[in-house]
Amino acid sequence: MTAKPSSIAIRSMTLDDVPAVVELQQRVFPGMPVWSAEALTHHLEVFPEGQLVAVDDQKSLLGSASSLLIDWDDYAESAKWSTITGHGTFDTHNPLGKTLYGADLSVDPLARRRGVGSLFYEARKDMVRQRGLKRFLTGGRIPGYAEVAHKMSVSEYVAEVVKGKRKDPTLSFQIGNGMVVLDVVSEYLEDSQSRGFATLLEWLNPEYVTSMGLDSSDRHLVSVTEAQEKEIGERPQPARIRIAAMQYLLRPINRFEDFATQAEFFVRSAHEYHSQFVVFPEYFTMQLLSYLREPSPARAVRRLAQLTPDYEGLFQRLATETGMYIIAGTHPIIQQGELFNAAHLFTPGGLVFRQKKVHLTPTEKGPYQMSRGHGFYVYHTEYGKIAILVCYDVEFPEAARCLAEGGARIIFVPSCTDERQGFCRVRYCAQARTSENQIYVAIACTVGNLPEVPHMATHYGQAAILTPSDYFFARDGIAAEGSVNQEQMVISDVDLNLLDEQRINGTVLPLDDLIKDAYDRVIHYTDRGDADKSATSGGSATPQGVGEMPAQTTSH
Repeated sequence: MTAKPSSIAIRSMTLDDVPAVVELQQRVFPGMPVWSAEALTHHLEVFPEGQLVAVDDQKSLLGSASSLLIDWDDYAESAKWSTITGHGTFDTHNPLGKTLYGADLSVDPLARRRGVGSLFYEARKDMVRQRGLKRFLTGGRIPGYAEVAHKMSVSEYVAEVVKGKRKDPTLSFQIGNGMVVLDVVSEYLEDSQSRGFATLLEWLNPEYVTSMGLDSSDRHLVSVTEAQEKEIGERPQPARIRIAAMQYLLRPINRFEDFATQAEFFVRSAHEYHSQFVVFPEYFTMQLLSYLREPSPARAVRRLAQLTPDYEGLFQRLATETGMYIIAGTHPIIQQGELFNAAHLFTPGGLVFRQKKVHLTPTEKGPYQMSRGHGFYVYHTEYGKIAILVCYDVEFPEAARCLAEGGARIIFVPSCTDERQGFCRVRYCAQARTSENQIYVAIACTVGNLPEVPHMATHYGQAAILTPSDYFFARDGIAAEGSVNQEQMVISDVDLNLLDEQRINGTVLPLDDLIKDAYDRVIHYTDRGDADKSATSGGSATPQGVGEMPAQTTSH
């Protein structure tokens, strides 16, 4: 791989380059952890194409760049460098990942201002294009922040650099090479000059196009063409759909077969009632921990994740045998060393879709040591487009709104709450989402007790199938609901034609009436005298009318 100017070449790193790269790193990053010869050798074994060096006509080493492939959905935007790179080992490299992650870039101080860094960025962008990847992602140091940290926040500093009001040796260079700042991450690296902060930057491949689909062999999302999208939309779909939502009783069991028997009973019952969709609650597989008996929360959920093949095998069989779509609650999964709480959608055709929980509770972030998912998905079924929001996710209006705008007409909410206040938060927010987005929402809940399972001792739940609040639907916006804390199955039909009619002739039309530019700024008013003086000082003042106060504007 070569690049201009002609006196400098970017090529793949070799084992012979390793000693020179180690020496270069020590000069470029004095006082900071740098690559060892063993680490660089391992990188070449893991992903040789991602390890690059810059050399001049004399074959002298001018710089190095280290990269790996990841699935960005597996990480939070606040993920640390050590998490993404596997503490520098690159053991998190995912050959099927669609994101090229730049872990490191170093340029010899004597070779700076010769365009070496820009050549590395262009070479990485070329790799993204050639491999059909979605993005190039990297973290950036902000070494200039140390000089002003005493008088401004890191967010203010980054904002000024982005606007061109201030120069930073690293960030200004990255922005100049087409990178876009997504976020500021704390404790990203041991870097005193940056005060431990870093920017998360992205370059999107303009040639990359994607939608929703699933390859049944590797269970990774793949593209759906516009023609396929149109074909799906033209298929005849039933207007009336029957949903079965479970109030699942968590009782102690002695083996996996006991769990399978209980789950299969509900699936078979839903099938006897001619249901098309079945939804189980969040964390209902925690019942399996009642016989695994692991007291440590973090180890317990990781042991549970080891049963994923048994869990998936059970529900794949039930979905194909009954011809129903089964949202089999959530089950912990491990990907690239990270633990996720993932909802699973099993289709009649034998496919498995996963929707990782995005917004985590303190228990999930703390004792369970879980990572959050990234992004929400709309699934195309023979009965229309559906989506899944896992428990706490439904408490964020933006999540349901983006799914509704993506075409979802039913959102399934697997939920697990331990007391009434938590249940009410989920229930009230789910009810609000139906009217905000003119959609149906089906909630499944856990009930019962697992006294020997960490953080699963008690539960409060009431499954429900909810509708918008309008003349077209049930008076209270409740198509059906269970009896609180009782094991049962809640069944109701939902009519998609009614939904379509309400979106046109409803009393109000919130799905269409959202005015997004109304939220560009917030105006602050105060009745303090000192604010009045400061607001009118230094120039002509606008006369204040009766009841008016000086205003300040916050832009978004």
